[in-house]
Amino acid sequence: MTTTTDLADVTGTDSAAGRDRLLATLDAMADDLQAEGPACDDAGKLTERTVELLRDSGLGWMYVSKDLGGLALSPSDSAQVLERFAYIDGSISWTGGIFAGVGYLTAFFDKAVEKTLLADGVPNFSATAYPGGRAVRVEGGYRLTASYSYCSGLPNADYVLCNSLVFDGDQPVPGPPVIFLVPASATTLRGNWDTIGLRGTGSVDFTVTDYFVPDHHAVPMSPRLAAGMLAMVHLGRQTWASGTTRRLLDELAAFANRDPKPGATRLADNPVFRTEYADFELAYRSARALGAEVFAEVDASVASGEPLSRRQTSLLAGASVHMHDVCRDVALWAFNKGGGTALRAGTLQRVIRDAISGCQHAVISRSQLADIGHELVGAPPELQWMGTALVAMPPGL
Repeated sequence: MTTTTDLADVTGTDSAAGRDRLLATLDAMADDLQAEGPACDDAGKLTERTVELLRDSGLGWMYVSKDLGGLALSPSDSAQVLERFAYIDGSISWTGGIFAGVGYLTAFFDKAVEKTLLADGVPNFSATAYPGGRAVRVEGGYRLTASYSYCSGLPNADYVLCNSLVFDGDQPVPGPPVIFLVPASATTLRGNWDTIGLRGTGSVDFTVTDYFVPDHHAVPMSPRLAAGMLAMVHLGRQTWASGTTRRLLDELAAFANRDPKPGATRLADNPVFRTEYADFELAYRSARALGAEVFAEVDASVASGEPLSRRQTSLLAGASVHMHDVCRDVALWAFNKGGGTALRAGTLQRVIRDAISGCQHAVISRSQLADIGHELVGAPPELQWMGTALVAMPPGL
């Protein structure tokens, strides 16, 4: 299996070389990761063996800058890696994809802080999506007390990024929320991840109580930083849905072609099934092509150092919503066509459960389509994306 040591020969080279090496790594460890999947589900988090495999894979270096020994993959190249990862296992790739984004997350901080965080290898980062709780300014930093929900990967993380407003007494201080870097050991996990699918992600609720965060571990959520983080989330979710949908289609094709019971015919011999399969295959390929088109446009912006345009963010969101719509439709169809095999424990059932659960994520809600459509028909220029809505930016941001 490829390890971080083996990645040294592609560090500092072009993005495609790093992509190809990571793809080869995933292919080499695919059987081992798939074997760990059910145990991750049972544990409600990644197993120690899974975490070991991910650390050895070098995936955590995907977005780390080249001057710090990383691969600095482009959005399009990283999308191919994340899609392949999702094909292998839904829960492991959901969490592992977040951990693979550590190079992007550490770059929020000063270079000296980033170097310190990466000094002993790539740590596992989790992150919260929305500001919660309160942070109070004190000498040398902040005191943070907050509660958060759906924090994927936290049970296996070394650090978690927590967003919060800063308060002066009972009143929030004008300005953007602040991102706080908190050790996972300083959090209290609620342990409430009891779900249909994605059980291995450990997406628990948690609290932080009166924790001191030094100034060098606190970064204001600027509009550009927020937009970049949102783009990363859309890329991660779209590629996860794409890889999962491909796996669903392949699993169902294998099921349809298996030898039938005596007196029965193969599902693949049914023309109605074949027609439906063709419809879903074409829908999947169309949605994937849209994602690839948008990622290529994002590549150009990143290469030029320009922030993403509102149109690009809108299309990223739209591509992700669309791919999840296809993924959900295929999962429900696969459950119906899979009969008893889909009903009982096994690979097909597990992929279906993970797909349906992943399609519940708030960031891919169809409610965004009204604002995406607003952009496409000509929204006023003062509106910008904040989370999952196109809104007028508050004063001070």
